[in-house]
Amino acid sequence: MDFVKFGWQGITMEIPSNWELSALSGDYDNGYIRMDDENSSRMELKWSKTKEKKPDLQKILDEYFKGMRKRLGASADGLKIKRDVDLIKTEDFFKNRDVIFYNWKTDVRANGAIWYCKECKRVVVIQLMGYLKENILSDTIRILESVHDHPEGQNNLWSAYNFSVEVPRRYQMDKRKLMSGYISFSFIDGSRTLNVERYGLADVILKNADLESWFRSYYSKELRKYGFSINEISQQEPDLKRDYRLKMTGQAKRFIDKIPFSPLFAIDKLLRRKQIASYFWHCEESNRVFIVTAMSKKGADELVTQVASSINCHNDIQEIA
Repeated sequence: MDFVKFGWQGITMEIPSNWELSALSGDYDNGYIRMDDENSSRMELKWSKTKEKKPDLQKILDEYFKGMRKRLGASADGLKIKRDVDLIKTEDFFKNRDVIFYNWKTDVRANGAIWYCKECKRVVVIQLMGYLKENILSDTIRILESVHDHPEGQNNLWSAYNFSVEVPRRYQMDKRKLMSGYISFSFIDGSRTLNVERYGLADVILKNADLESWFRSYYSKELRKYGFSINEISQQEPDLKRDYRLKMTGQAKRFIDKIPFSPLFAIDKLLRRKQIASYFWHCEESNRVFIVTAMSKKGADELVTQVASSINCHNDIQEIA
C-alpha cells in the first residue's frame, strides 16, 4: 500500500494514498476530519485546544463514547470498548504527550488514541477503522507513529484531494473551497493575504486563450486596482520541469500617480504601497492551472515564489514508500 503525507491545521501524518476527505470542519483550536476509502470510513481525527494543564483524558473519552452510543442508537448494545491497551511502544511518540490508547468493536472495529500535547496545548483524538476480519494493526501503528500535532519547522502543510502546499505558520486559514474542478485556500496574517488555487481541466479553460491572456481576463476586476507587469519565469531551474510559468508583480494605484513629481512623493515613500504578486503556471502533465497570489506591504514576491515551490504539481502529493 502506498502512503502520502497529509496536513491540516498544523497536524501532519502519513495516510494511504486512496483515502480522501469526506468531512472537514473547524479551525486550529477545534476541528474534525474524517477520511474514507472507496468503501467505508477509515479515519476520524478530532482536536481541541484546552487551558487545562492536565486535562482528564478518561473523562474526555467518556464523552466521546457517549456521543458514539447516541449515534449508534439501537446498535449501541453491541459496542465493546477497551481502554489502556498497548499500541505504540516507541518512546518518541510519548514526548511532550500524555497518551491513552483504546479500541472498540461493533459491526466494524477501530484502534484509537487520545493525547494531550504539552507544546501546542491541544487534545487530539484519532481512530482508525476497519472490518471485523480485517487486520488494521500494522496500518494503525504506522499512521499513529507518523502523527505530528504541531509543525517542526516554519511552515504548515495543507492537503486536500491530491493537492498539497506549505504555507508559513503565521498565516491562518480564512476560507476554503474544495470542489472537484477547483480548490482554493485563502490565508490571512493581519492585513497580509495569501491565496492558493488549483484549477482542473486546463485544456478547457485555456481552449481559446493562452495562460497570460486568460489570467488578465479572469482576474481583471481584482487587477484594475494595481499597476503590474507579467514576466515568464526562466525554465533553466531544474525543479521547474517543463511547465510554462509566469509571475505577475505590481503595486496598488494611488491618485498621486497622475501627478508629476510633487511633495506627495516623499509621503508616498513613507506610506508603503500594498504590493501584489502572483506566481501561476499551466501543468500540462496534470492538466491543471496553479495560482499563488499574495498581497502585502512588503515581501509578496518572495512569498509567492516560496509557496509555489512547495507544490508538486506533476505528482500532486509525493508517495511515501
